[in-house]
Amino acid sequence: MKKIITFILTSIVINTNYAQELTICGEIEYVQSTHFSRDFSRDFTLKFNNSNSIYKETNITNKKEEIEQTNKDEGQQLSREIPRNNLNPEFFYNDRNSFYFMEVWFDKELLVKEDSLTWKWNLKDEVKKIGKFNCQKATIEFRGREYTAWFTEEIPVPFGPWKFQGLSGLILEVYDNDNIFHIVAKNLKIEKQTVCNIKVDKSKFESALTIKQYLKKKVELIKEDFAKLSSRLPKGYDALVYDEDCDDCREEVELFKNE
Repeated sequence: MKKIITFILTSIVINTNYAQELTICGEIEYVQSTHFSRDFSRDFTLKFNNSNSIYKETNITNKKEEIEQTNKDEGQQLSREIPRNNLNPEFFYNDRNSFYFMEVWFDKELLVKEDSLTWKWNLKDEVKKIGKFNCQKATIEFRGREYTAWFTEEIPVPFGPWKFQGLSGLILEVYDNDNIFHIVAKNLKIEKQTVCNIKVDKSKFESALTIKQYLKKKVELIKEDFAKLSSRLPKGYDALVYDEDCDDCREEVELFKNE
């Protein structure tokens, strides 16, 4: 069942005619939902100024997700737990000239630099209010999915949640046409300051993977996990084999067909 999210935006009164010597300094909370076989939502916070932003996962607990693997030949089920802890939240860093993200796979941090992101948005005439903000509609095709975004020029920065960016105002809501991925704002705070820095440890970026290296590493981690599961099978059972081209594998948000 699709989850209905209600939210209220709270903010300081914003004047679009910002003084030249002042910098926009903002923090916005989002709920990010993924709808596959079940609803799954996480909390993120986007911190931004005129020049850069960081979108970071928050409220992570030491919970474990149980996954079932089935031996196709024998029908035997094995279960394993994937730990998620508050030591490795996901984040997405954008400084207009470069974009980095870090995701967690099987409790391994994968830090990646995106060099090929292009955003050719199609602006629409449709408008609506999100909280107190007047928002305009824009659409785009991104990695196999069609997305709709609602952005406000009342906050004139080109940032948004997850990887979304490149519009003339802050993105407050975005979703795909298949109702797989949905991100919506719930709280917002904006200020004007002379100095507003986004703190991030850039020394980590020196060892960032490329997208091709990232996709290869994900497959390696999955195969390693299959090997661990196979080692727990009783004697006489065939080893579990990961099929990269399987038709019934769980679908991901990004479809890297041309990467």
